[in-house]
Amino acid sequence: MKTPLSQKTGFFAEYYLKLKEQAGAGASCEADIAKLSECKSDEERVAYVDQLPWVQSGDANLLLRPEFDSKRAPLAAEIKERATAAFKAKKWLEAMVLYTRSYMSLPSENVAEICLVLANRSATLYHMQKYQECLIDIRRAIDLGYPKDLIYKLYERRARCYMALKDYPHTIEAFKKCISAMDDSALTSDKKAKLNLDAMTMIKMLLQDPRTAKQAARQEKQRIALDQATALPAEKEYVSPLVRIDRNQQEGRFARAAADVKAGEELLVERPFVSVLLEKFAKSHCENCFVRSVVPVACPRCADVIYCSEQCRDEAAKKYHKYECGIVPIIWRSGASINNHIALRIFASKPLEYFLQLKPTIDKELSPEELLRLPKDDFRRVAQLERHQGKRQASNFFQHVLMARFLTKCLQSSGYFGAEPQPEQVRAICSLMLRSLQFIQFNTHEVAELHKYSSTGREKSIFIGGAIYPTLALFNHSCDPGVVRYFRGTTIHINSVRPIEAGLPINENYGPIYTQDKREERQAKMQELYWFECCCDACIDNWPLFEDLPRDVIRFRCEAPNNCTAVIEVPPSCNDFIVKCVTCGELTNILKGLKVMQDTEMMTRTGKRLYETGEYAKALQKFIDLIRIMYDVLAPPFPDFCESQQHLKDCFLNLGNVYNLD
Repeated sequence: MKTPLSQKTGFFAEYYLKLKEQAGAGASCEADIAKLSECKSDEERVAYVDQLPWVQSGDANLLLRPEFDSKRAPLAAEIKERATAAFKAKKWLEAMVLYTRSYMSLPSENVAEICLVLANRSATLYHMQKYQECLIDIRRAIDLGYPKDLIYKLYERRARCYMALKDYPHTIEAFKKCISAMDDSALTSDKKAKLNLDAMTMIKMLLQDPRTAKQAARQEKQRIALDQATALPAEKEYVSPLVRIDRNQQEGRFARAAADVKAGEELLVERPFVSVLLEKFAKSHCENCFVRSVVPVACPRCADVIYCSEQCRDEAAKKYHKYECGIVPIIWRSGASINNHIALRIFASKPLEYFLQLKPTIDKELSPEELLRLPKDDFRRVAQLERHQGKRQASNFFQHVLMARFLTKCLQSSGYFGAEPQPEQVRAICSLMLRSLQFIQFNTHEVAELHKYSSTGREKSIFIGGAIYPTLALFNHSCDPGVVRYFRGTTIHINSVRPIEAGLPINENYGPIYTQDKREERQAKMQELYWFECCCDACIDNWPLFEDLPRDVIRFRCEAPNNCTAVIEVPPSCNDFIVKCVTCGELTNILKGLKVMQDTEMMTRTGKRLYETGEYAKALQKFIDLIRIMYDVLAPPFPDFCESQQHLKDCFLNLGNVYNLD
């Protein structure tokens, strides 16, 4: 059973052990914990633990204070010296990484030093031929107030970048600004004259190039279109009309096909209710949108996280980072899991008053239709997800209460409750935090990034963060899922990987899959992590692993008019085109199925070739066609269908977060 203490070591585990020591005799401690089973609500559980004398005395070990030690000018200066040495040695990658670390370590008031580090990083990026990223750093350095006597260098570098990008109108504009900026420089007359001549020569040459006028006209149209647009639209959320959320006693809430679903259909596009990046990726990915950033933006107060842009930085600061700033390293050092951090961020993302007003209605049960009609950011969208309260032991509740108290203290130390926290308000949030830890345990999705190694052709999905998707959380599990999920930033996309008949469940996969894991292992994992017994077809019929799937039979669907669902297994060497179904006694013509098997060989080769050459959209369509024609006459599980499904999934993954490592 997973608990807040079973992830990794940290000071919170030490606090827990000391707490039990302070409780005195083991029997007395266990008796106190056992009484939690008598509590009827999370409010009662928090109140009960709060009044335990040995818990109160242990609170002295949880005195928290935001930490900002990583923002130090001397440290930044030392790192900058190392970066400059690497730059002089033409170690561009090392220099870029060090300049970034120096920038991250600079206090926000050291504006002049920040400008210089950004300018130096832009020079490194120019040598690395990362011209777009170089332009971003040049803009940032200029916007922050780069010294007037040196700014001509940035305008010249900007011109060279645009020249390399074959953007001639912007090249001309940058060279003109370079010429004007030289008036404030300390350059000698000879150097000014030479740089001026070089710039004027480039301007004259580009003005005579017919491509310049065409580019300028196109850019003007784009500028007008942007001026007329109110804002760049975020990726649109979408729930297909093919998806219907139902509810029954046996399955709870689940997704069902409202009509026939074809392979490859997009069924859901959903932004997370909350998302948190793993500590491992805190210095390589944007905390707010999970996009990798070569030229990150720093938080003004801490050096613990990065952002891909000023927009993401400001959005995070406005929404949640104002309460997490300086607290993040404490959470990491505590050993708390990412699920615990997700719980904290739920509350950091909205004001205290919001939760206090909502709390009286939180236990009012809503139907699936009512839940889906709530605003996307309504806490009730997630608060009514499965918690399995009736299956929890008192010891499990105790550990969750302790973690809820710790996370609430983190919020309190960052000013969430104001200068004078009211005990009843703190306890109210702590009880909601406890509730959140419970539903997060069963409803968090791993956000993934596909890592590609071009030298070997190897691909691997890497877990970079966690998130809660309220609609997707209502989909049930199958060891033979009907969908694949992939991510663009933190937005999740759900697409079907086989036909699904109207009325049948649309199931995703919570981890173990029948082609890779034996039934006993899958069942054990589902019980351990999600506390239920899987009853999918693959488990009921005990489908074999992919490597054990029989290659000496072809599984045809019975085509009898009486809607027989039986499978007719025929050896490849069979010479009869008409075979009798042993279940219904009707005859089936398998000639069509045999023809399909011949056609799919060529289609598979074509799909693989398209995939290997990076034409993922075309390969995707080829594998969709393959699955459609196979599923029409053949019944899973069988090897060719499994392989085509995997190829289809790989195509979808390549449309999402991808990182090329070589």
